[in-house]
Amino acid sequence: MRDLFDGDIVDQRDVQLAPGAMLLAGFARPLEASLIEAVNAIIARAPFRHLVTPGGHRMSVAMTNCGRVGWVSDRTGYRYDPIDPVGGHPWPQMPVV
Repeated sequence: MRDLFDGDIVDQRDVQLAPGAMLLAGFARPLEASLIEAVNAIIARAPFRHLVTPGGHRMSVAMTNCGRVGWVSDRTGYRYDPIDPVGGHPWPQMPVV
């Protein structure tokens, strides 16, 4: 069985998805280890969590945030918030990779 992430499977051509939107196949491959390290650092400070909708339903997707503001949802509504409501501190900085 071939590995989905094996380099010879990925089409290395750039593909235009729509005006101004490109798929850059394999573009991040040289940064793979740095990207994984950066994501793990974000998760350590702001772990994945299942948010709750304003109607009280638990979302099926688990998410985290980083940067100046993060998207959150709870019984009071949907919003972008500079503070992690679970940790009570600002979201981790957007990593430079």
